[in-house]
Amino acid sequence: MENIVLISHGGMAEGVKVSLEMIVGHQEQVHAVSLKPDGDNLQFEQELNEKMKALNGSTLIIADLLSGTPCNVAVKNYLNVEGVEIIAGMTLSIVIEAVVNQQASIKELVCLAKENIVDVKAGMNKAEQEISEASQEKELSNFSEYAGKENIVNTRIDERLIHGQVAGIWSTSLSTQRIIVANDEAAADPLQKSSLRMAAPSSMRLSVLPVKDAAENIRAGKYGKQRLFLLFKNPKDVLRFIEADGPIKTVNVGNMSYKEGAREVTKSIQVLPEEETIFETIASKGINVTAQLVPNDPSIDFMKKLRG
Repeated sequence: MENIVLISHGGMAEGVKVSLEMIVGHQEQVHAVSLKPDGDNLQFEQELNEKMKALNGSTLIIADLLSGTPCNVAVKNYLNVEGVEIIAGMTLSIVIEAVVNQQASIKELVCLAKENIVDVKAGMNKAEQEISEASQEKELSNFSEYAGKENIVNTRIDERLIHGQVAGIWSTSLSTQRIIVANDEAAADPLQKSSLRMAAPSSMRLSVLPVKDAAENIRAGKYGKQRLFLLFKNPKDVLRFIEADGPIKTVNVGNMSYKEGAREVTKSIQVLPEEETIFETIASKGINVTAQLVPNDPSIDFMKKLRG
């Protein structure tokens, strides 16, 4: 969608927009319209219609509450208007996804919203148990027959690591059997490891490893013929993986959030000057660097975009 309009009772819509921009930077196409505490449906309807008239192109309206006044007013005025979609049940996660993945269908956004409502304590306890059981598994003594025959189906830089795009779209579309998160900080943090296990599809194995160990394990053929999805938090980790003789030929840049001093390369990728230098070093080693947010998007030459 070319425009996103957040509508809510009170200041929720403005608050979600502020939180959104803390994570992905300023978004001119995202707007907020609120039903004020001292307002009514007529005040809100007037403000919403004024905002909608000022917009050009397709628009997604995200309401805070099904059957609440903001949602009812949107339905009354835009239910049968072509190019306007309406979702009820606003969350920060669904707004982020709608912004960074403009090709996402309404069905995908709704599924994401449902997946992001979880019992965190129960999920973390289960994840910790799974990690403990996995650590007790007997290691195979000989992987030599698989050395050099690794089956890497994707290598991706994604600052959010395992989230909706990775867990629900990329990994399933590639029939992934194991996700490998290569990041020293995550590997050393039991809480983050449990969070990643909880976020990963239950049908897939997960390894959270220091970058050097990930390179060594893959190079040794430890994962046999498994379809591997390599996940890095930043380009620095990718370069360290390559320098440790990690076997990759291409890397896909997915999400790199806004940071002070970064410039926008694509909607979902903001790069610091020092990261540009790292990308140049990666490319100089013969690695093909692409940008592709989700499988349905075209894969573009990231280095050409970065230099352009």
